[in-house]
Amino acid sequence: MIIIAAVGLLANLVSAWSLMRKSSGTANINIRSAYLHIVSDALGSVGALLAGLVMNVFSWYIADPIISVIVALLILRSAWSVIRQAFHILMEGTPLTVNSDDVRRALLHIDGVIDVHDLHIWSITSGLDALSAHLLIEDHSGQQDILQQAVRLVEQKFGIQHATLQVENSSLQHDHLKV
Repeated sequence: MIIIAAVGLLANLVSAWSLMRKSSGTANINIRSAYLHIVSDALGSVGALLAGLVMNVFSWYIADPIISVIVALLILRSAWSVIRQAFHILMEGTPLTVNSDDVRRALLHIDGVIDVHDLHIWSITSGLDALSAHLLIEDHSGQQDILQQAVRLVEQKFGIQHATLQVENSSLQHDHLKV
């Protein structure tokens, strides 16, 4: 048991090192999940090593299930943040790094923009945020220029590279959506 746990621990440590070396970090939920999986396996190996030593030295065989429960609780605790983040993405929640009121105010500061409505910001996946909004502009403003400024603004200031914006003026306008 001790030998197999030691080999497993070594394999998991090599895997964790390789994953972190080849990735840009744990900001991506997929990389973070894989890393947590490897660390959880390593923690299981440490638990098996510890249980094997305790059973071998003290003949205390209850150590194995006790350590297994402790390891399981530690894994569940570390997995909770990944589960929460995945749920937030799946429910199309506003990314935690973006404040929609700040985005609205920044868009309203573009010359010619009168109103911003139906603003929605969500994550497609971790690290890839999307935005859609309607911009009501002054009638004689340059629509394409305002659109280009708005796209550039949300990308440069808020890191949102996927923006869908509808430009409206007094001749093309609809009521605010209820969602």
